[in-house]
Amino acid sequence: MKIFNLSYSKKTFCILTFSLFAFLTEYAFCEQPKKREYWPTSGWRTSTPEIQGMDSAKLRIADEFVQNRLPDAFSLLVVKNGYLVFEKYYSWGSPEKYAVVHSVTKSVTSALIGIALDKGYLKSVDQKLTEFFPEYITEDLDPRKKKISLRHLLTMSAGFRWNDRGPVMRFWYTSSNWAKFTIQLPQEKNPGDVFNYNSSTSHLLSIILSKSTKSSTLDFAKRNLFEPLGIQSAYWHQDPQGYYIGGFGLGLSARDLAKIGFLYLNNGYWNGQSIVSEYWVKESTDQQIKTFSSPIYGSFGYGYQWWVKKVDGCSSFRAWGRRGQFIVVVPELDLVIAVTSKTAQPHPPTSIHYSPLFDLVAVSVQRKRPPKKPLKAVELPTDVKAFITDYNQARFNKDVVTMADLISDRFLHYGVTKQMALKFLEGTLSYTSEAKIIITKFEPEGDEAKIDVWLKDKYFEALFMTGSKLIKDNGHWKWYGNQLPQ
Repeated sequence: MKIFNLSYSKKTFCILTFSLFAFLTEYAFCEQPKKREYWPTSGWRTSTPEIQGMDSAKLRIADEFVQNRLPDAFSLLVVKNGYLVFEKYYSWGSPEKYAVVHSVTKSVTSALIGIALDKGYLKSVDQKLTEFFPEYITEDLDPRKKKISLRHLLTMSAGFRWNDRGPVMRFWYTSSNWAKFTIQLPQEKNPGDVFNYNSSTSHLLSIILSKSTKSSTLDFAKRNLFEPLGIQSAYWHQDPQGYYIGGFGLGLSARDLAKIGFLYLNNGYWNGQSIVSEYWVKESTDQQIKTFSSPIYGSFGYGYQWWVKKVDGCSSFRAWGRRGQFIVVVPELDLVIAVTSKTAQPHPPTSIHYSPLFDLVAVSVQRKRPPKKPLKAVELPTDVKAFITDYNQARFNKDVVTMADLISDRFLHYGVTKQMALKFLEGTLSYTSEAKIIITKFEPEGDEAKIDVWLKDKYFEALFMTGSKLIKDNGHWKWYGNQLPQ
């Protein structure tokens, strides 16, 4: 028995020792950022795509995509292995131009919150909102508001009734006290339950930062983020009470956006110094909450004021600003992409249609990739094939009248009405009119048919509106959505 115990103890000791060694080795590996030949504090060094392992011909396709599909773009910058391998400006863009980067500001605010936590100005992301705004705590306050934490603000899950594109945004923006207005919003959901994009809660983060550090958000950013990265100037708009806006209003150049992306690519390290803690970078850029799924471009997640979305099959994260402002980081490929665009309101809004651009840039990285399985169209009955041909032609011609006629009056796809579907299609025509519809599954059941629909053109292919159906209306096939249970 003693021998068994000794043997068991030795085995246990070996297992624990090995586990500890493995843990420490992994931790040390994570702590150690990739060695860089230089840091772009005083400016980016340039290189050719081929020297850095990219295909310049494929990069030209990305450039072509910008010119053909993204008329609002000002700039496209690509950093590979720390070198600027592609930099092009469109329209009135230039290296010196400072773009209003809109909601990219949110990701910068998140970085500043992480720095404040690391420096001890804030205790944790579990600190409650009411701790920072006692002046707005009243007896009639919804008790759920007392549960709202920094984490909920960071993940857009505070539960307020809000629509970033609705009238409430205008009422908030024109109010005299943005913090008070936000905190007094009706409480619609429990904190943490549901993602709801809300610029006003991002602004609360900036106010919390100022209150905790006893410094303006801009001054704190200059000392702890901008100056170490060599970002020499930036402008930042303020609210009526003088707080710098946490959700938008920041102006930076495309090269400066690339620096912020490069900082996060390097786990928060910059030239031997930890600017943002590695832990915060990881937490911020991991999916903390589910958001939405685009009918064309797939699912998006959200971290701490950073979006999470795969790029060409690789894990990736992005800072995403309205009207085409982006920092996209693909750690697996040692890749940063920065984009700035015109700030005038486009019609229709274009930001979502930038997604294929990042895949096109990533495709140009030379690497071993699994062979791509080509789309295989199924054999369709003659009348269905004629319907698809007519619809493809209507889309190519941007003939919305014919498109509307080819959608069933009973269309309902996860709550989307025919009118909403048509409006969406109208909004995407400029970007998808050249894409052909390919049916890879067709399962008829009487006058209905389950189908898998793909959109494919020279720039991208995407599964379109999963779960779609066709239905025969008066003997003619039309698009038909999944019907919600009564």
